[in-house]
Amino acid sequence: ADPRDLIRLVTKHVADHEGHDWADEELEALIGQLQLYSERLTDFTQAQVLKGLGRGVDVQRFSNDNQYKKETILGLAETLDESVYGISRSLAQRYSIPLWEVHMTHLEFLFTDSGLSTKDIESRTESLGLFHTLKVNPEAFYNHMSKYVYPSIAGTDLQRLLYYYTLLENCSCNDYLPPITMTPDTHVKLLKKLKAVANGLNYKKLTNEDSDPLKALEPVLTSQNVLSISKLAARIPLKGGQALTPSAVHSTWLHKLFWEGDAHVLKRSPQTDQEFLHAYDTCAKYFDRLLPLDAVNFLDAITFSPEAASHLSVETRTEITRRALKALKGISEKSKKRGGDDGTLQSESSASNFSHTLAHLQQSLDHLETLHHPFPLSLRNSQEERLQGYSRVYDLSRSEQVKVRQLAVTMALDGQPLERVEQLLTTAVDLSDLQPRSIVQEAVERIISALSGDEDILKDYADPLKVLEDIVRAVQVDVQKGGTAVSSEDLLAWLRPFCGDDSKPVRLRIEVLQILECSFSLSDEDIRLLVLFRSQAVLKACWPSRECEMKDIENEEKRYSLFQELLESSRKWEEFQHLMLLLQAWPPVTDKSRLESEDNPWVCLTSALLTHCSGVRSGDEVLDMCRSLHTSKHKLHPQCIGHISSLLLNGGLKLVALKLMAESRDEQLLKLTLDQIKGIPEVSDDVCDSELLSLLLDAGLLVSCVDSALYPALVSSHAS
Repeated sequence: ADPRDLIRLVTKHVADHEGHDWADEELEALIGQLQLYSERLTDFTQAQVLKGLGRGVDVQRFSNDNQYKKETILGLAETLDESVYGISRSLAQRYSIPLWEVHMTHLEFLFTDSGLSTKDIESRTESLGLFHTLKVNPEAFYNHMSKYVYPSIAGTDLQRLLYYYTLLENCSCNDYLPPITMTPDTHVKLLKKLKAVANGLNYKKLTNEDSDPLKALEPVLTSQNVLSISKLAARIPLKGGQALTPSAVHSTWLHKLFWEGDAHVLKRSPQTDQEFLHAYDTCAKYFDRLLPLDAVNFLDAITFSPEAASHLSVETRTEITRRALKALKGISEKSKKRGGDDGTLQSESSASNFSHTLAHLQQSLDHLETLHHPFPLSLRNSQEERLQGYSRVYDLSRSEQVKVRQLAVTMALDGQPLERVEQLLTTAVDLSDLQPRSIVQEAVERIISALSGDEDILKDYADPLKVLEDIVRAVQVDVQKGGTAVSSEDLLAWLRPFCGDDSKPVRLRIEVLQILECSFSLSDEDIRLLVLFRSQAVLKACWPSRECEMKDIENEEKRYSLFQELLESSRKWEEFQHLMLLLQAWPPVTDKSRLESEDNPWVCLTSALLTHCSGVRSGDEVLDMCRSLHTSKHKLHPQCIGHISSLLLNGGLKLVALKLMAESRDEQLLKLTLDQIKGIPEVSDDVCDSELLSLLLDAGLLVSCVDSALYPALVSSHAS
């Protein structure tokens, strides 16, 4: 018999007796094998068929990988070819893949990649009966549509969005929507209305919780549709669960009308002051459709925005505000007479709202009039960019306290004269409670916050300490001119808590006190604090285990004792370097017994340095140390320079010693210098270089060196 006929016969027999107990384990096993390979043969045959479709099917993988098999079958559903779609459906049934998934995949394809019009998508969905299957699982349908289909729809394709929400509505998905979300039926009703009047509208931006619906509406608003769209405002949600108002829609349109014009009521955008006034008059005809708050927002946008300041003269902005004030007063009076029964601006707002609006416009008018005062004019006409910047900020501030205060603080932080800050505060309308002292105090508090680690509070300034310097300088200049707005004691009082806070970095506290020290006379308490902070900073860097308290540095004797303690334990160059810093951080020596003797701390430091750090480098370091003290309050007495020079000579560092004595210009030291020079038998790099020759010439020692080995070199140097 033909083996194929035999296999077909046995397979049919087994299929006809499915579930039969064969009572033979070996036979059971063989039947299982037969079924397994029969399935694989079927899979292989199906895969060959799919391969013949030219859709890139991996035959081997289709036969062995169930997940790949499912993905392949669902992939076949992504087609407009009826035969291929039919194969997808039959394979899904063959391999027990839910028909729901096939239909969902096909519907997603129709929306995203088919290229069909919305009308054709509707027709195909209906003809294939897709929705009949999909609606049985509304939760899965909503989740899939919102995740994969909705993102593919353009926000301006209102027809497709309408069909999308119609499907959701017909599927009863409301129970699965996130909280505070518009329901599909609301979307459907809104889209049907908007489709007729708002061509080009981005509906997604209109209804997105994180977007401003008014920004979405503005591009499509015209005189022909603003009324229709305003009637739909209540259906458009705002963030927080509230709804848009008709007044807000009209206000947005009026803003667009004023700046851009309208094809029917203002046929060209205004360019001149006269045209802007005409544009305002056109907008004013619609004021009765605005709530007071929206009227204020609109008027601020056309008089106190950067755009307004750039395109309209102050005179025009003033005239617009004056006319608006008159118009809104008239509407307010009509509101009182009518009793508010017509649903417009006057009926929806209370007298208090109107009162606030009128007060707001009056302040705007008063502020605009201050722009002609000398101080704002001086800022506006200045050639300095920073002052022009202040002018622009003040212009748009409307004399609002928060904005003027911020500007004043900025000016203080910029180091502007206190007189200028005071002029700003006196020019602004009704801000007599703002005083320069409170402004400077806030500026200082911001600096303290920045020094304490707040990186954002002074983000526009590179160095808070430089800002503090500028403020201190401005206060100092003001005090010298006889000003009393801010005193040095005020600054000290505001900064002292920071300087005394042990949790703050020592270096910063030192620098703050040094800035104050350079401009003002510090109190004895502040001076002691400064000395303590400086001492702690040096000790922490090099002797971290040695605590430093006020008792260790409160007078010269105790400071000298601390110095000797540290000097005795020092052996490395870094330690001697920090001892130099420590001595510079302290007040100069005043004790007469040490001032000119070998017990002077600078002499002691030199002796220890040369003992433990021998070599030419140590000599150069001593020379640099002494030179750094020449112009400081620690300038060494000639006797101390003599002691240090002797230590250098004894250490074999004659060249350094000669330079130190030659540049001292002290008569006794110059005599010692000549004695040393005359004892030099021959010139070498160890005893002479160009710098020494220059110093000797500057000291007028050319003639005195005539009988020395250095004389020829001096003459040569002098000639050059």
